[in-house]
Parts: sequence; C-alpha cells; structure tokens
Amino acid sequence: MSGHLDGKAVVVTGAGRGLGAAYARLAAAEGASVLVNDVEASFAEEVAAEIRAAGGRAGSFAGSVADWEQAGALVSACVAEFGAIDGLVNNAGIFRLADPLEQDPAEFRAVLEVNVLGTAYCGLHAIRAMRQRGTGSIVNVTSGSHAGSAAMGAYGASKGAVASLTYCWAADLLGTGVRVNAVSPNAHTRMADAYEAYLGAAAQGQNVAKPPAQNAPAVVYLLSDAAAALHGQVIRIDGDELSMIAHPTVQGHGTLNPAWTVSSVAAAFAAGAVGPVSPVGLHRL
Repeated sequence: MSGHLDGKAVVVTGAGRGLGAAYARLAAAEGASVLVNDVEASFAEEVAAEIRAAGGRAGSFAGSVADWEQAGALVSACVAEFGAIDGLVNNAGIFRLADPLEQDPAEFRAVLEVNVLGTAYCGLHAIRAMRQRGTGSIVNVTSGSHAGSAAMGAYGASKGAVASLTYCWAADLLGTGVRVNAVSPNAHTRMADAYEAYLGAAAQGQNVAKPPAQNAPAVVYLLSDAAAALHGQVIRIDGDELSMIAHPTVQGHGTLNPAWTVSSVAAAFAAGAVGPVSPVGLHRL
C-alpha cells in the first residue's frame, strides 16, 4: 500500500525526542524522506537511524533553529539530500514555567527566541524554497496555553505568536500552492512532567497517559495532499479528541457612539451592549 507522503521530503524540527520524534517516525512510515533536526546531534541521529533500520529514508541535522543561518542550512540540507522540501513541521520549542513575580528575563527571552524566531526562521526559508516549486505544506506547532494558562506567560506568548504567524502566512500564501496550518497537541512528554511538578494538583493531570504518537496522524494529514483544502487552520489534538481552534474573532455586534467617553464606555459595558466577555483560558464556543 502507498503511504500518504510517498515521494515527499519533510523536515521535522526538534525531532530528537517526544512529539517531534513521533511526527518524524510516522511521516517516514507514510513514505516521506525525513530530515530529523535537533539541537543535540546524537538525539537527531538516533531517530534517523531508527527510521532507516525500519526501511525508511532519513537523515539528521544538528543545529539551532533560532539562528537564521542554521535554519537556512537545515532547509538547504533537505533539498540537497532529498531533492526538494515538500513539508516542514515547526516543532522545536522550549518550555519554562514561572510566576510573573519570579520570571527570569533571560529565560523569557530564550523561550521567545526558540519558539518564535525558530519557527519564523525555518518557515521563512522553507516558504522561499517551496514558492519556487509552487507547492508545499508547513505545519506550525502552537498550544492552547496561548489562550491563557497559569505560570506560562513566556510559553503562552510564544505560542500565540506562532498562531499569528500561521494566520498571516496563510494570508500571504493564499493561492500559491503553499499551505500553512498549525496543530495544538497534547501529550505526556518531559514538558508535561515539568508542568505537573510545578503546579501539582492544579495541573489536573491534563496530559497524563496521552502518548506523543497519538498526535502524529493529524500532523501527517496536514502535510499530505489529502489536506489540500486546509489553509490557515489550527487543529487541536487532545487524547482521543480531534477539534478545531477558532481564529481570533470580534464577538457580537458591538455598539456605536460617535463620541465615546469613559462614562459612556462604562455604561455600554454595564448594559451588556459591547458583547460577551470571555472566560480566562481556553474554552469552547
């Protein structure tokens, strides 16, 4: 049987462990040639060797996605080794938890550099290569934490930026043959362990017993031609549930006043005329 990614060349960043490794394994099992990236060379090569041992085609590339030149070299390496880049999974990311009163500014910057700049740099290089061929699929990795989650100011902000990149690039690339979507995964990884340890009972066991591999089919689907109609979307995977995350939207119809004052704004809110007020955190419409 043919795989959903037969003949395609795919880069998966941050794929030495966890979710990224699961994405790389399934992409290869579905027929893709996979370039496994990780900042740790041994982790990347271990996953690539595992894929090759199973009969797949894979290479490894060690480098930081947060560096513009290394991100470019990663995309170029895929083209050089496999002849093209058809797909990019922007999975690489780091995770730090902190109360705002204790937030270390260096850690905040590090999260933004890897999660936002790393996604942007790899995406920009991939878009330029894909546009030359008029085809390709980019899958960014965001998180429900961007809607609001305790102790995740840096991480949530970075993933909100990734969601915005997805929306903006989708608008830029409309009609070009290059698609951009995102996933919001949930899995029991080292990140989940850190979250549980930091928040204790307040973490509510959100990702316990959810294997990384459970998220991989949605990612491979977005990379495949079967998802040709999807562009600028965010898919959420939470255990056995598959759902969509809505784009930012204007709620209700609002209310008009040609000369707003503080008092008239207050009166509009008191009358419930402005629109519904959203709860804190991720919620269903």
